[in-house]
Amino acid sequence: MSEPNANMASRRSYRPTSEPRVLSPSSADIPFVDAVPDDLQCGICFSAAIDPVVTEDCGHLFCRECILTALERKKECPIDRLPLTVTDIRKDVRTLRRIHSLTVYCVNKKQNCTWSGAYSDLDRHVERCEFATVKCPFSVHGCDVVVSRKTLPEHMATGTNSHLMLLCAVTARLLDENTALQQELDILQRDDMRFIWVITNFEAKRGPVYSRKFSGRGTMWYLGVDFEGPEQHAGVYLFAEGHQKRVDFKLILFNQDPTKDKVHIVNDWAADYKGKGWGPLKFINRSNLGNSGFIVNGCVRIGVEIETDPFE
Repeated sequence: MSEPNANMASRRSYRPTSEPRVLSPSSADIPFVDAVPDDLQCGICFSAAIDPVVTEDCGHLFCRECILTALERKKECPIDRLPLTVTDIRKDVRTLRRIHSLTVYCVNKKQNCTWSGAYSDLDRHVERCEFATVKCPFSVHGCDVVVSRKTLPEHMATGTNSHLMLLCAVTARLLDENTALQQELDILQRDDMRFIWVITNFEAKRGPVYSRKFSGRGTMWYLGVDFEGPEQHAGVYLFAEGHQKRVDFKLILFNQDPTKDKVHIVNDWAADYKGKGWGPLKFINRSNLGNSGFIVNGCVRIGVEIETDPFE
């Protein structure tokens, strides 16, 4: 067989779904054994027309991706400049069959794979090609080794110790996360008279965010956080739901260390009134949350204690 020629299509990447995952080249070129016939070439990329389509009126052949990209820029045939829209092209099944019958080398030929066969069989071959480049199955845990499928068993055998170290690190992290979650549970169980609001992905939040409604002292309330506070602060407010009563209440910003919880008591509604809610304008300092212990697993926990019966 002759060496592959310059007619190389760049329209597919091969990535089997089973582990280990095959690494696809940036432009997974399809190496045809022989020159692609002119009547099977795309009029734009001049390679084999992958997923071929033909224009209804002028009969020009293109890769679907090529012509759709061209039509986004200008509604005309790139060859004869006649008006053309998406509705004027159709799939070319006959050309597709001919292209599928062309002989190709494996995309891993440069890695010494000697396979060649029909283009229609290339996907199935690449899924099991022993010369395909794959990531180590432990890549999700930090192993950055990239090998061929053929040499993967050797890597797995010689890398046992390093893989065990990675698993130990993962186990330690999971234990830390479990400890943090247990601390959250401890906080929730400190006092069943409190309402606890856990705000996930806190540092990415913008604008006003509101909790679910909850009952306190026989009336309904909800909390809100305004992320547009001054000087990178966030205000926290208590809102009445369906009534106009007031209560004295305490806000708690929970820390990973309970001795560092931040507390604000509201018993002067005039001083703490902020529109429709009551609470401190600068309760949360967003500028130093990262290492302050107030964020656990990306979450901030805010509690409220209703301390008096509702009054007018």
